[in-house]
Amino acid sequence: MLSFFKNLWDSMDAEKQKRLFASKLEEEQRHLDTEIEKEESEKAKKGENFNMQNVLRCINDPQNGPLSSNEEDKCFERLGVITTLKSNHGTIDHAIFFDIDAAGGLASELKIGCHVKYLAYQQVHSDHIKVVQIKDVSELFWDETMPSTEKIEEQIAELRNEKPTFFSTHQRNILGLIMERKPGAIVVDTEHKLMNINLDTVEIDFIPQAGDRVFICCNVQSDEHFVNRQGEILQEVSVHPARLLKQEKCKVRRLNTDWGVLNDDCYFTFDVVPNTCKLDIGDIVLADLIECERDPYIWRCIKLSLLERTIPPATTSTITATSNNEVKKTVLNPRKDNNHAITVTEDARCIFSATFQTQRIEMVIKNNIERNMRVLSIDFLGRRRDSQIKLVDPDHDNTAFEIAANSSRTLVFEVESKFYGESREVFIIKFESFRVKRSIFIAVCETEAEAEAVRAQPNHITASTLNGGAQNLRQRSRHYANQVWSNKGEVIPGVGLATKRRFLSLRIPYYEVPERLRNAYLTSTSRQEMIDNVEGMFPCLKEELSLKNYTIRFETLVFLEEIEYFVNFRNYDRERAHFTRDGEFLSLTIENLSERRPSLVIGDTVRAINPWCNDDDKRSYDGVIHKVLFNRVLLKFNEGFQSKYNGEDYRLEFYYSRFAFRKQHFAVNRIIKHVGEQFLFPSRVHNREEPQLQIELDSDDNLILQDTTCPWFNPLLNPIQKRAIRNILRGETHNMPYIIFGPPGTGKTMTLVEIVLQLVKLLPSSRLLIGTPSNGSADLIATRLIDSKQLQPGDFVRLVSQNQIEKELVPEHLMPYCATVDMAADGTCDDSMIVTESGMKLRCQMKYLGRHRVTISTCTTLGNFLQMGFPPGHFTHVLIDESGQCTEPEVMVPMCLVSQKRGQVILAGDPHQLQAIVINRFASERGLSVSLLERILGRTPYLRDVMRFPDTSGFDPRLVTKLLYNYRSLPSILNVYSELFYDSELRAMVNEKNSREADMLKKLDVLLPVSEKRPKTHGIFFYGTRSENKQESDSPSWFNPLEARNVFLMTIKLYRQGIQPENIGIITPYMKQVKHLRTLFIEADIAMPKIGSVEEFQGQERDIILISTVRSSQKLIGSDLRHALGFVQSAKRMNVAISRARYLMFIFGNPHLLYLDHCWRSCIKYCVDNEAYLGCDLPDDFETRPELNENGAMMDETASK
Repeated sequence: MLSFFKNLWDSMDAEKQKRLFASKLEEEQRHLDTEIEKEESEKAKKGENFNMQNVLRCINDPQNGPLSSNEEDKCFERLGVITTLKSNHGTIDHAIFFDIDAAGGLASELKIGCHVKYLAYQQVHSDHIKVVQIKDVSELFWDETMPSTEKIEEQIAELRNEKPTFFSTHQRNILGLIMERKPGAIVVDTEHKLMNINLDTVEIDFIPQAGDRVFICCNVQSDEHFVNRQGEILQEVSVHPARLLKQEKCKVRRLNTDWGVLNDDCYFTFDVVPNTCKLDIGDIVLADLIECERDPYIWRCIKLSLLERTIPPATTSTITATSNNEVKKTVLNPRKDNNHAITVTEDARCIFSATFQTQRIEMVIKNNIERNMRVLSIDFLGRRRDSQIKLVDPDHDNTAFEIAANSSRTLVFEVESKFYGESREVFIIKFESFRVKRSIFIAVCETEAEAEAVRAQPNHITASTLNGGAQNLRQRSRHYANQVWSNKGEVIPGVGLATKRRFLSLRIPYYEVPERLRNAYLTSTSRQEMIDNVEGMFPCLKEELSLKNYTIRFETLVFLEEIEYFVNFRNYDRERAHFTRDGEFLSLTIENLSERRPSLVIGDTVRAINPWCNDDDKRSYDGVIHKVLFNRVLLKFNEGFQSKYNGEDYRLEFYYSRFAFRKQHFAVNRIIKHVGEQFLFPSRVHNREEPQLQIELDSDDNLILQDTTCPWFNPLLNPIQKRAIRNILRGETHNMPYIIFGPPGTGKTMTLVEIVLQLVKLLPSSRLLIGTPSNGSADLIATRLIDSKQLQPGDFVRLVSQNQIEKELVPEHLMPYCATVDMAADGTCDDSMIVTESGMKLRCQMKYLGRHRVTISTCTTLGNFLQMGFPPGHFTHVLIDESGQCTEPEVMVPMCLVSQKRGQVILAGDPHQLQAIVINRFASERGLSVSLLERILGRTPYLRDVMRFPDTSGFDPRLVTKLLYNYRSLPSILNVYSELFYDSELRAMVNEKNSREADMLKKLDVLLPVSEKRPKTHGIFFYGTRSENKQESDSPSWFNPLEARNVFLMTIKLYRQGIQPENIGIITPYMKQVKHLRTLFIEADIAMPKIGSVEEFQGQERDIILISTVRSSQKLIGSDLRHALGFVQSAKRMNVAISRARYLMFIFGNPHLLYLDHCWRSCIKYCVDNEAYLGCDLPDDFETRPELNENGAMMDETASK
C-alpha cells in the first residue's frame, strides 16, 4: 500500500513538473513572438517590401507547425487572433500572414486583437500556409484603445486549444475568359468570381492574351453543404486553353502591320511568327489554334510554321494597243498582227562570248491606221548606270517623233556586254493614249562554244529528269545495304588501336538496330510505303514529343540516322580490291578519300570477304583502320590473315564505329530518371530554396558577393553579358537549363569563358564539363581559357580522341592541356599512361581524369566518362557551346553526368543559325535536327513575352539572356540580319566613322558602284546575275559557271587592291559550286581564299564575304521553296551566310528567283534603296509583289489606259 501511494505522489509530482515545463516553454514562445513582431515592425519602417500573394510561411512551433504528417494537402478552418494589421496585409497569431483581399467585405471590421474564423490551405511538403478566406470577425475589445500584448497573448493561448475543422480537397476545372492581360498576371472572369492569377505561381503552356477562353485547374475545398460539393477555390494550379486545335492547315488571308488573319476566323500576332519565317498572303501554314472571343474571330493562333510558300507565276508580259486605243495584255514575243493600231518588233536577244563586245539591234514600230501616231518618249526602266544598252537612233535626248499613217519607224540600239550572265533591259514606248513595253535579252558567256549553246537554247539536265534515275539509285542502295546487313558468318576481328579493356565500371549496351525497323526502312519500294511501315511499327513518331514517348521516340530516330549512315557507308564498298604492304600495315588506296562523305576515321573497319570461298568456309576478316592518309588507309588485320596475305583480291565492306550511337542511346534511356519532366518539359519556373550564390550587380555593374567586390576577369564585358553571368552565378531556378541566346558576333564564347572562370573561383566545390558539337569549338574555348592566364594545365584538361592525334589536328599550343581516355576500371589493369614530348597525356585512367576543375571536349567524347563510374554529383555544371548545332540525344550524353540536386546546365547558342546535320530526312522531319536549345525556347517559361519582361528582350532573366551588342559588322551589314532575324534589337559596336572596318571599306571605294546617295560606309552589295544553274548526271548538286566566274573576277579585283586571301571568304550552298570555284583558282594559279559551304563558315568571320547563291532557274522554284534548297526559303542558312562579313559583302544571285523569298526580297530591296545594286534587271513587280487572290494565285492584271 505504501508503495502505491509513493508511486501516486511521484506521478503527481511529475505531472506538476510537466505543467511547469509547459508554462515556461509557452512563456519563451510568447517572448519569441514579441521579438518577431518587433522585427517585422522595424522592417516595415525601413520600407522593406513583403511578397504576400497569400502565400504565408508558418513558424515551426508545436501549435502552428505542419498540421498533419499525412501525405496530402490540408484544407482547414480555425479561429485565430489578429496580431498585426497593415493597409494590405496582416498576421494571425503572429505566425500566419494574410492578404487583406482574403477578408473581402469584412476588411473594414478587422482590428488588432479581434477574433477571426479563417479558411486556410497548406500543400503537402510545404511549410507555407495560405489564408484563403476570413469568414467571420468577432470583436472582443469594445474600447478604442489597442488591447495590451498580455490580453492578446491570453486569447492566442486560449484559442490554441481549439481543434481546427479539416476539409478534404479535390481538383476542378473552371472555365473563364481572360478580361485583362497584365505584365505578370491575368484577370479571368469565371462563373464564380473575377480571378487575378499570378503567372509565376501556375503552370501555363501558352502566352495568354485578353480574349482567350481558358480553363483553370484549381484545388478546391470539398464542402458537403454545397450541392456540387465545391467550396472555396484554394489555389490555382494551371491554366490551359479551353479548346486547342493542333497543326491545323491554314491559309494566310490578310497581313496588317502587326497582326494577320488565317482562314477568315482566326487571327495571329507577329510575335508568334518565327523570326526566320516571313509570310505572304496565300501562304499555307501549320498553326496551333486556341478558342478566343475577339469579334469577328473565334480562334487565336499561338504557334505557327510555314508549310508551303505561295509561288507566283511568271509575270513577263507586254502591252499593245488595239485600233480603238484599248489597252490589251499579251504574252511576250507576240505575233505580228496588223489588227492592232501599232505593232512593234518582238523582244530581241543578244548573245555574247565575252565582255566588252558590241552589237546593234533594230526594232520597227509600224503604224497600221489611217492617221499619224505620235511617240512622246522612249523610257528605259532600271538604273541607267548599270545598263548595257543605249538608244542610237533616234537620239536618246530627243525621242519624240511622229509616224505617218501606214508607215513605220526603225529604232536602233547599241548593246555592249559589260558583265557575265543574263539580264533583260526593258523600255517603254509612250504614245499619246497608251504605252508599249519591249525588252532586249542579253547573255554574256565565257566562250564562243557556250554562246552557241545558248543561241541554240539547249535543255540542261534538271532535277526532274534525274528524279527517276536518282530514285532508282537510292532504292538499289537501300536494297544492297539490307543485303550487306543481313549477311551472317564468322568474322575474325582485326587488331585495334589499344587493348580492349575487359573490366569497366559501367558497360554501355550495344543497342542493335531492330531488325523490323531496318527491314521497314530498307525494303520499302517507295518513300510513302516506308513512312507508313515505320510509323505503323512506331506510332510515337506521329505523336507530339512527351515524357511518355521521349525515350522510344529518340531511340527510333537515332536508329534511323544510323541506318542512313550505314547506307551511305556502302559507297566505300568494293566488289574487288587488293591491299599493299606498308610496314606493319596493309594499305588500301581510295580515290578522293579526303572529299568523300561520310569520312573514314581511325577505328572504322574494313571487312575482307573471299569471293571464291565455298559455303563451308565463309569466314571474313576485319581490318581496323589505324591511319587515314590523303588517298589511302592503313589497316591491321588478324595476324594469321595479315602475315599470309599475298596480294589476292577480296570483296570489301566498310563499317563504322557504333560507339557514338550507343552513347546517345544510353543517354536518352537514362536522362528521364536523371533530370525528370521538370527539366525536359518545363511548364513553370521552379526556384531553388536559396540561390546558388548570393551575388548581385551594383549600379556600376560590379559583381558583389557578401559585400565583397569580385573582379571581372575580362573588363571588356558589356552590361548584358554581365547580367547573364550574374544570373547564372545566382542560379535561382532548380533543375532548369539556363540559355545564353547569342546572335552572330555578340560575344557568346567570351561570355561563356567568363562564366567558367567565375564558377571556378567563386564555387570551390564546382567541377565543370564543357561540351561542344565540334573539335574546333572545343579548341576555341580552351584557347580562350589559356589566354585568360587564370587557369593552369592542372586546372583544366582538353579531352581529345586518338583520331585527332593521328590526323595531327591538335593545335600545338593546346597539347600540354590535352589527354585521351583509358576507360578501364581502377585497379583492373596496369597504369599505361604515356606523356609525349609535347605534353599530351595518352591513355589516362579515372584517377587522372574527371578530377580537373574543368574538362573540355565534344559532347560525344565526354560520353567516355559514362563508363568510368564517377559517383553521383561528381560533376556540378555542364556548359554546352554552340548547342543549337547538337541533336538532343548528343547533348544528353554529358548531361547524364551532372549532379541532379545541385547541378546546373547552361546552353549557349543561336536557334536562328544552322541546326545539327542529320542525314536521314525522315528523322530530321520528325525532330532529330531540332536542338534541345530550340525546343526548350518553345516551352512557355522560355517563350518571349515582351509585356512581362520588357527590359530583357521579352525573356525571363532567370532562364534566358539574349546578347545584343554586335562586335563584328559595320551597321550597314548588321542592319539586314538584325531586322530579318533578331527583331531589330542588335546594336552595332563597330563605329561607321572611326574604325578599322570603315577605313578599309573607304579604300575599296574604287571597286564599288558610283553613287552620291549611298553612304560611304555601306558594306553590302547585290550583284544581279541571270544565268543557268546546271547539274551533272552523276550528282544532285548544282553549279553555276557564270556566277562562279563573276565571283572569281571580283576576287581578282580585291587582290589588286591589296586584300589578302585570308581576309576573304567565299560561301556557296552547293559542294559542286565549291569545287567549280576552286578549279577556277587552281587553273589560274592564283592564291585561293577559303571557299566552302555555309556549314563550314558557321562560327567564323572574314573582312570580306562573297556569296554565290547558284540557283537561277525558275523551272524548279516550286520544289526549291517547298524543300528549302540552297538559300531559297532557308532562312537559317541565309542568316549564317550574310552575318560573316566585317565590312564588305557581295551577294551574287538571280533577283528574279530570290525575290520570291521574303528574306531575300528584303535584302535586295535594301541594296536597291541604297544604290548598292548592280548587274541584271530587276523583276517588273519587284517593288510590289503581285497581289494574290483567295486561292493563293496571282490576280490577273488589267492594264490602265
